[in-house]
Amino acid sequence: MKKNIYLKLIIVVLLLINLFNFQAEKKVSASSKIYQVPVQLWHAENSGRLSMGNNALASIAQVEENAKGSIYTVEFIPMHFMNLKGHLLSMSVYSGPLFAGGLSQASVISSYQDTDLSGGVSTFPALLQFYRSAQKEDKIGVSVSVDAMNEIIGGDASQKAILKFNWKAASLISGSEEEASYEETKVVEKNSGENKIVENTVEEKNQTSQEEKSDDEKKASDEEKASDEEKQKEETKTEFTKKQVADFFKNDVKTKEVGLYKIDITAQYLNPLTGVTADGGTKNIEIGQGMSQGVISPINNNSGNLEEAIKNQKSGGEKRWSKAQLQRTKDGKLYATVRIHLINWVTRNKEQGPFIKVLQENGEYKLVESKETSSHIEQYKDSYADYTFEVPRENFSAMVQMFVEPMNRPVRFFVEVNPDTIQKGGVDGMKAIEEKNNNIYYIVVGVFAIIILLLAYVLRSKKKNIGKE
Repeated sequence: MKKNIYLKLIIVVLLLINLFNFQAEKKVSASSKIYQVPVQLWHAENSGRLSMGNNALASIAQVEENAKGSIYTVEFIPMHFMNLKGHLLSMSVYSGPLFAGGLSQASVISSYQDTDLSGGVSTFPALLQFYRSAQKEDKIGVSVSVDAMNEIIGGDASQKAILKFNWKAASLISGSEEEASYEETKVVEKNSGENKIVENTVEEKNQTSQEEKSDDEKKASDEEKASDEEKQKEETKTEFTKKQVADFFKNDVKTKEVGLYKIDITAQYLNPLTGVTADGGTKNIEIGQGMSQGVISPINNNSGNLEEAIKNQKSGGEKRWSKAQLQRTKDGKLYATVRIHLINWVTRNKEQGPFIKVLQENGEYKLVESKETSSHIEQYKDSYADYTFEVPRENFSAMVQMFVEPMNRPVRFFVEVNPDTIQKGGVDGMKAIEEKNNNIYYIVVGVFAIIILLLAYVLRSKKKNIGKE
């Protein structure tokens, strides 16, 4: 009898505990807050200028708050620019304010299929989700990778950007503004063009393991990344050798005679005199070097395949050389003609260039007059334009500045030449400067001088005759 009483008591206690837990969980669930927040993708410089990838970001994000922080869900769609359809490949989020701390890749909640750059069908992220320990942050630093930019740059062209949230225009779609804690998370699932809220209860241990790294793991990850960055910097330093101004102003040896000459050129992202970049891209030296090489010496098998036409330097740091043209004119001046590839990605006008500066003996790069002497523009093949400008020596140094539309900013790089490869003869497809025939000029000047002398002689003779009379 007593055993039955004890058993009933235990059952009652368990029922009361379960009822208490149910009421607590119900209260917790009712206190959860979900917002719809306007969002934009800003340029990494944090000046309020929109990033080129903003058109790929859906204008409304969903943010769910709990006592531990916030869960952000953002949506990406295909973006059209420069006759290409670009797609987000991945997004990583900085753990600290803006670009401080380590990077953690956002989770892909849903995806979509679309035609990729090679004409096939690939799967791309649609909804991405990431966790933040803070609430109502207006700016979050991210790193995004886009397939079109990877093709243009020729490798991983991940770029920094800022997710800017407008909390003043946010809408509360679930829960109340009263502060409370809860242990549920919700994700947004895209289905038939409509956002559907799906509730998933996650155990605290699993959530912690997925959303937060241990201090030891973060420290090891940061140290590993720092080590890799240092190695890359060291490799770049060992490959680069600074030069002196005097190196570029030695006497000409092979182009003394009037005529056309071939010379090998390549591109260098770093200033040959200082070893630093001219456009502020010090943290992306390898990317900048790859694009510079692609502009001057692209890999192109003329197959008409877009990927081949815009493929650039991948890795290894090896230099690739292309032919340029030198011309010694009759007046003794020396002109260079340089071919700039990928020109269909570049703005060409008086305001944006391309501009060319040439190293002077005082150590400054001076803007010189350059003329576009020929161009070849095709949508799905390598496009280029030739620019002719005056140089002081065979071994000249020039800086090219051009506005790259997909990057939405000007890019500057340096042209490096190899004077040891100079040979007589022009480069196929490059035009020469047409010089006027100076013989006619000299004949006219000579005849005019003779007439003047004859007139002077006649006048002098008349004066003598008048004097005698």
